[in-house]
Amino acid sequence: MRTNGVNGGPHRPEDKRSTISRYWTIDRSVSKQGSTGKGGTYQHIRRSCRERGLLFEDPDFPAGSQALGRARAPSGVVWLRPHEIVDRPRFISDSSGRFDVERGELGDIWLLQAVSTLTLTPRFLDRVVPPDQSFEQDYCGLFRFRFWHFGEWVEVLVDDRLPTLRGRLLYAHSSDPSEFWSALLEKAYAKLYGSYECLHQNSTTLALQDLTGGIVQSFSLQQQETFVIYQVLNSAVPRSSLIVASIHMERDTKRNLRLRNGLVTQHAYSVTGLARVRSKLGETPLVRLRNPWGRGEWNGPWSERSWEWDSLSDRDKDLLSVRVANDGEFWMSFDDFARVFSHLDLVHIGPDDWMSESCLHSKKPWRAVLARRRWRTGYNAGGGPGCETAGQNPQFHIQIPRSSASKCHVVVSLTQEYDTLPSDDVKKRRRPLAPIGFSVYGVPSSVHRLTKEVIANTKPLDVTAYTCTRETATFFTLPPGDYIVVPQTATPNRDAKFLFRVLTDEQSNIWEVNEDNMVFRPVSSDSLEDSIRYPDSRLILAKLVAKYPPDVDSAILLKILKAHWKGGKQVFHSDKPSLELCKSLIMLRDYSISGRISLFEIPAILLTLHSWRLAFLKYDRGHTNKTSSYNTRPILYEAGVTVSNKVLECLILRFTKSCVLTVESFLIAMVRLHLAHERYHSIDTKMKTNPISLEEMILMTIYS
Repeated sequence: MRTNGVNGGPHRPEDKRSTISRYWTIDRSVSKQGSTGKGGTYQHIRRSCRERGLLFEDPDFPAGSQALGRARAPSGVVWLRPHEIVDRPRFISDSSGRFDVERGELGDIWLLQAVSTLTLTPRFLDRVVPPDQSFEQDYCGLFRFRFWHFGEWVEVLVDDRLPTLRGRLLYAHSSDPSEFWSALLEKAYAKLYGSYECLHQNSTTLALQDLTGGIVQSFSLQQQETFVIYQVLNSAVPRSSLIVASIHMERDTKRNLRLRNGLVTQHAYSVTGLARVRSKLGETPLVRLRNPWGRGEWNGPWSERSWEWDSLSDRDKDLLSVRVANDGEFWMSFDDFARVFSHLDLVHIGPDDWMSESCLHSKKPWRAVLARRRWRTGYNAGGGPGCETAGQNPQFHIQIPRSSASKCHVVVSLTQEYDTLPSDDVKKRRRPLAPIGFSVYGVPSSVHRLTKEVIANTKPLDVTAYTCTRETATFFTLPPGDYIVVPQTATPNRDAKFLFRVLTDEQSNIWEVNEDNMVFRPVSSDSLEDSIRYPDSRLILAKLVAKYPPDVDSAILLKILKAHWKGGKQVFHSDKPSLELCKSLIMLRDYSISGRISLFEIPAILLTLHSWRLAFLKYDRGHTNKTSSYNTRPILYEAGVTVSNKVLECLILRFTKSCVLTVESFLIAMVRLHLAHERYHSIDTKMKTNPISLEEMILMTIYS
């Protein structure tokens, strides 16, 4: 997928990096010890333990009742290392199936369901559970695992002390008593979330994302129409998406129960294929599933020995039998699938992960882009579609070319920053999740940005529910055209960081809606001749010549503004112009850096102030010299300036307070913007290559 520069146009020299990234995730595992950093990196701790001849004891997740959790800490728990449990422990046993894992008395069922899903993608499991670990060579009691956290792969280090009760592992463990990768994985996951107890507050959906980094969509099948379920499966099966079906019992969510139909509750069944067969009964859609445990297969219609197969031709029998060559794989009718299973999870895998996992190469890869952004109060935290400031939210343009296929499958995901570790410290309390969602608008190609007026007159194609979840995602089928997606919080002024991810299966162009840094009404054009149009300018100039010296400094300019800006032309009303504003205005015309300007420049300055004042008054209907900071962009446009998103954010941080922009702050900001443009173009004309971009010059000038 091509990532464009500002406005979707070609890459310009001043753009130091694209507004959105092709990279799906960032691996910073080598620089972090999970969610804590006391112990250092894996190699450093390992080397230190080996040199001192000690076994690692994790100071950040010590063996004890706190690691288990207050409510789930039975008496008599003893923490033992694997070599204290069996004679010859192994990290991964050669004699046991790697995925033959049992939950144990108190193990996390959600994690086990998610781990079992990775049986189809062994490279993904190797990323989470690095296989180059053992209890033999260079053993020091230290093990590492990786989990996806808000766009990054985080490495979590743990020691190998495991909770046991009466000599048996209390939590998840392999069927082979000498294999310990699954028990240590669950311990690392418990560390990531604070305790073993906290894992039981999770879900398969969250665990799937933690283990894959994909976009996860969840469906309650009992609440969906069957044709919608089939459309979802039909769209997801041929693409780079993992599909997980499960049966959740309302009364009993702790045990795996084998039902009369052969299926097992709380197991994650992977959907691996779809087919349509014609028989004497008519056309029947079939779903192919796989149980990673190799047991718990469907024994109803279209199961391995059912009579329905007798009505098929030999060719169809052979074709479908080849497709269930893997152990634990079976067919069932779609109608039975929709009736029996209660929950469906889709895990959409990005193109970089698709490329690394050969088991997915038979599927069509997604094209992907990712943007890391934040909502900031007063700048772009505009709230939901019904809010007056909704148009100030970040906006992303999706363009599906007319030359593409008749339809394009699109997955849009919005993930807000979240904490996994709970905290007992009141000052470090876990940040609350904001109700997040997004709106999708179909727009003409000529519409560059969704303004307040456009939003008021345009009905969105879709608006997601606003929920306090860490991710909300939707699967669309869109025809060629232009679309703008607006990530939002339900209410304005909710500060939060977020990841915005888009997957498409056809060629498309995606960019963040942005503006160029431009001045289309420069101050230099306000010459003395232009200032003659200003009311009473000749009379004002005559009075100035008679009263003031030919060169004016900021103190004299302050007196002039106080004396000559009156009545209906008054910018400041009850407020008085400040000396700081006058110093800034002097800078506009002080080309010799003397601190003074010619008296004959005053009418042009008054004309400039008058023009900027009119722009501000359009958004200061109460004539209070104040307006909402969310009006900064349209006011700048009225005054003849456009700015990029980054510059706008910087302006609001520098010149507004508590979401309020005052007239004087606006005037000073305008001066700084014009000075930045003049400085940049001065350097640009004097040097063959400009070492800094225009945006960098503006940012430096604003903060100077």
